[in-house]
Amino acid sequence: MGESGTNVGTSSLEDGAAGLLNEEVFVEEKTGEPGISTMMMNFENKFDPYGAVNTPLYQTATFKQPSAIENGPYDYTRSGNPTRHALESLPAKLDKADRALCFTSGMAALSEEIVAGDDMYGSSDRLLSQVLPKRGVVVKRVNTCDLNEVASAIGPRTKLVWLESPTNPRLQISDIRKIAEIAHAHGVLVLVDNSIMSPVLYQPLELGADIVMHSATKFIARHSDLMAGVLAVKGERLGKELYFLQNAEGSGLAPFDTLLARNQETLSYDLDRGHEFKIFENSFFTCKIKVFTLSGPTKWESCAFDRLY
Repeated sequence: MGESGTNVGTSSLEDGAAGLLNEEVFVEEKTGEPGISTMMMNFENKFDPYGAVNTPLYQTATFKQPSAIENGPYDYTRSGNPTRHALESLPAKLDKADRALCFTSGMAALSEEIVAGDDMYGSSDRLLSQVLPKRGVVVKRVNTCDLNEVASAIGPRTKLVWLESPTNPRLQISDIRKIAEIAHAHGVLVLVDNSIMSPVLYQPLELGADIVMHSATKFIARHSDLMAGVLAVKGERLGKELYFLQNAEGSGLAPFDTLLARNQETLSYDLDRGHEFKIFENSFFTCKIKVFTLSGPTKWESCAFDRLY
């Protein structure tokens, strides 16, 4: 019995459930793979022998080996840790990458020449404009929204095109697919910083990028208690090269910090709710709101104003 006094029959509920089931089956058949939310909700720790629902913390620097002549899957946390590997497996799935690596912070690919966007996150901008040039790396800054400008900047020494889309802070959109075609024609890698959108909203690797970078401090962690970066790459060879750098530099994310990147199961839900609120907020504050002001003992006057958020 509903609030209005109307009986809700079991047949109508069954019909509704059947409709939902049919719709879900249709989606699975159409996409051929589970959706982002499904993958995140079914995130597993296959390495854990006890089937813990939450990822166990392996807060250790070293691991005991089977014998003096045998090596186990892990030996030294610098080279690998099951807690970190559990986290790395998720962005690899979401970004449809061959491999993903988690770092203590964002990581820069050093090469002899980089073509980079002229509108980028502050720390990336400082790295490109002040740090890398002092190490002999040539950095060309271009408007990545202009394909002709990108193409003219790529030369024989260029090894990497680094861009953001949307950019931070101006939210400019670049044609990643076209830029990847231009770069690959010259044998140049393409790196896309996807910190603003996250792999939940789009996957640059599907558009032709070779490396996707995330500031896990933002949407992936979401709790303002962690500094971390993620690189998701296409191609096993490139993945091995970046892992070698991670191991050699000792820049892999520590086990405890890895555990802080928790609650990945609700990342898609959190982003959806945030977008719904922002749409409501913008709609509310951009509409005309009538305000009444008392200009005399009995006379009311009305005026209208706009607030652009």
